[in-house]
Amino acid sequence: MIEGPLLEAKMAPFLERYRVNEISDYELTALFILVSLNLRYPGTWLGAKCPSHQIEHRLQMKVPDLGFEPNIQRRLTEVENLGELFSQFALKSTPKTVNRALLCWSNGSYPLELMFRIPSPSEVLSQQKVGRRCLTVLTDSSRTTQFILGERDYLSFTMHDLIHADHFYFHPHSYHGQLGFYGLLDHGIRQAHFDHFLKNKNFKDEFEYLISDMNAYAIHLLKCLKAAILHYYSNDDFHEWIEKINPQKEVITAFSELNTPSYHPLVQDKILLDWLETWRQI
Repeated sequence: MIEGPLLEAKMAPFLERYRVNEISDYELTALFILVSLNLRYPGTWLGAKCPSHQIEHRLQMKVPDLGFEPNIQRRLTEVENLGELFSQFALKSTPKTVNRALLCWSNGSYPLELMFRIPSPSEVLSQQKVGRRCLTVLTDSSRTTQFILGERDYLSFTMHDLIHADHFYFHPHSYHGQLGFYGLLDHGIRQAHFDHFLKNKNFKDEFEYLISDMNAYAIHLLKCLKAAILHYYSNDDFHEWIEKINPQKEVITAFSELNTPSYHPLVQDKILLDWLETWRQI
């Protein structure tokens, strides 16, 4: 990413203002996205005006002059602030969920924690079990000139976090199920229920992905957990783990039939979701 040093220089004054509390965490992130898009797609990053996200926001900061191309400058004359930009326009190579997550973060409905480093999987689990998520922004050219964790550039890494935030919070039913799932896994880790499984590096990799980089409907998360245990271990190991958490008989039956033709979603989804509700920590 050859624009890395330019990004660092462009972001430096905003980071200084952030350190003295003149810029909020969500404003800094919005600026980071705009600076990055402008460097990567000069003259073409501002897409079509689209139906606005009907979301209250606190992104009241005016769009600063970032050295935009004349055609961009002309179009921005109608934009009052960062909130209007992210709510009323499509941005190149930017999923709409990124815009929505940023707006919801600004109004307090998505409680994100801005970080300038990459947290460990256990840190992410600790956040998610109490209803929070991390948002990583990297501006140092030592990090932005190479792929992060070997797979994402600096901009897509931040967007990825915002997309995950939307997957976590947007649907209340899914959100509550995830809280229970992460509470269950946190309990299991603290009680050493997974120690045997985590000796297998491949299982450990999948488990860490599950606790830190997969936000989805809770039944899907349970399916992934069960599939990983059965893939690397045995059905006996799976049932031995279930017995450690001592669920009711109907829960054991539903969990045992998950990922099989015997599973009845209309009935057993509710059984498992009600059970996960007992593991919620907030």
